[in-house]
Amino acid sequence: MTTAKKLLTLAVCLTCVTASMAGCAKNSGAATESSTKTESSDSKTIKELSDKVEKLENTLSDLLGEDINDYDPDGTNNITGDIHPIYDDTAVVEAYKSGDDSKLTDDKDKYILKELKKAVDKIIKDGMSDYDMEKAVYDYVFSQTHFNDDSLAAITDADDDESYNPYGFFHDHSTICVGNATTMKLFFDVLGIDSKIIHSTRNGEHAWNVVKIDGKWYHVDVTFDGGENSPGYAYFNVPDAVKNDGSYPWDTDDYPACTSTDDCYICQNAQKLDSVYDIPDQLKTVITDNKETAYMSVAIPEGVDSDAVAEQITGIISGLYSDKYYFTPSPVIVTSDEKLACFGVSVTSYYDNPSDSDDLTDNALNIDYEKLQKAFSDVLDTKLTPDTTNTINAMG
Repeated sequence: MTTAKKLLTLAVCLTCVTASMAGCAKNSGAATESSTKTESSDSKTIKELSDKVEKLENTLSDLLGEDINDYDPDGTNNITGDIHPIYDDTAVVEAYKSGDDSKLTDDKDKYILKELKKAVDKIIKDGMSDYDMEKAVYDYVFSQTHFNDDSLAAITDADDDESYNPYGFFHDHSTICVGNATTMKLFFDVLGIDSKIIHSTRNGEHAWNVVKIDGKWYHVDVTFDGGENSPGYAYFNVPDAVKNDGSYPWDTDDYPACTSTDDCYICQNAQKLDSVYDIPDQLKTVITDNKETAYMSVAIPEGVDSDAVAEQITGIISGLYSDKYYFTPSPVIVTSDEKLACFGVSVTSYYDNPSDSDDLTDNALNIDYEKLQKAFSDVLDTKLTPDTTNTINAMG
């Protein structure tokens, strides 16, 4: 369970306790001296719990980058939470490149510079390409902050929160999306890799990077990586078609177009399958090797719509049900030449309430679902969800 979910659960519990105690105080008996003292004690306890709930809500809003009190589960209204400023790394970058920190007047900037130098010395080696350096930075940022439950200790005054900038990354090892994006850009700036930050605020707040590798631009979103203990690379060097899914829109005129998949991690590492019936064997290999993610690709039949193929692959993986494992698909990435559909599948230990899959309404790959279900059952001792089974039966 992520930090945000833990905080939300705790906040809900405290809210319930507060409401319960408020009801007790309201329904107390006659106004005797004893009952008056009890009401006074209850009021004090309720005030303390209310303060804790407010602090937890503020912390959760900071972690999510949005105000949870304004959350709109139906997506019909824009979220109106606080927007975090984008850290200006100009002074730190100049100090890094010149070797002179005398112009830095902020102690936090000085700390950032010191830790940045240590990190670069640790992860960057001579002869690295821009791609190699980009991946080294990505892996480092992931390892230092992703799913870090220690950030639960950061329930402090709002003035102490630095999770939206590189100081929060280096000092507290606790960041939200804006902190991840600004930290990534700081590394890229000192390493001479061209990058920008996309700061989407229309449907809530989210920030990530676009980066130029070998003359081509890509989206990089370490916050939405998808991995648990190690990176899943679900959004490492992906094109506009993957990132621009309507969740966090941005003004495309303000940023370079990202159309290549040449340096997309998933596409580079995908094992090309003869057919979708080979998916179970790939997942079993990941499990046997004690890894987290399998990377695969399937050919897109000539004349078949690539979006339909991507939707069907996502439906297949989302439709898996197992008593042992939970299978999470990455976005399906169609290569620039539209010949391959590449995707990753993260395999984790089973936990409660796996998400239900949508019905598969379009058999773009002309799949024999009974054969596919048998393939999964034979190799992984698993089965498809009832929704998928209903689709199989409906297809006769």
